[in-house]
Amino acid sequence: MLRAKNFWVAGGDPRQAALAALLADDGHCVHPFALEQGEGIQCEPSMAGADRADCVVLPLPAAGADGALNAPLSAQRHMLPEVLDALRPGQLVCAGMVGEALDRMAAERGLILRDYFAREELAVLNAIPVALAVW
Repeated sequence: MLRAKNFWVAGGDPRQAALAALLADDGHCVHPFALEQGEGIQCEPSMAGADRADCVVLPLPAAGADGALNAPLSAQRHMLPEVLDALRPGQLVCAGMVGEALDRMAAERGLILRDYFAREELAVLNAIPVALAVW
């Protein structure tokens, strides 16, 4: 590995908890947030310090229907503006199924937002289990 990175993994389901563990296993500094009900996860109590992250990873989908961070493993509800306000302009944020509202909020804060669900590699690999589930 060239250099260990500083990641914040905020919200999500067991997939995000697994991502946090995999990143830590690869030697990165990982700060989970809003995953406290995940198995064996030691979470940050707030987003304080997230502005120093090389990358902030939000879940798939990033937001629930109410505009809150999609965080089924959290006992608390966290609104997306609260999460994004903790970040600095120019910071990289990766999220899945980015909607118009999140896109707008990120642009207003000068964040670099990347929708990993829009990547062809993920869409193709995701199609297989979805097709099997439908079948």
